[in-house]
Amino acid sequence: MIEWANFLLVLVSSIVAGCGVVLLFSLGLRFAGPATTGRKRVFGVALFVLCGLLIAYGVYLIIPFLH
Repeated sequence: MIEWANFLLVLVSSIVAGCGVVLLFSLGLRFAGPATTGRKRVFGVALFVLCGLLIAYGVYLIIPFLH
């Protein structure tokens, strides 16, 4: 029997995580572009780092050898 509440939880969390990584990457491109300087560039680089950390955490969750 399918547990629909758990299925819905996985579906929503997957959509939020996928859209969140894309949002962080696109904002990183916006703030770390060639025309920006100073604090905006630092913020953009921080967004890229956060995006990379989220991707690394996802890989950690997928590969059981890393646990």
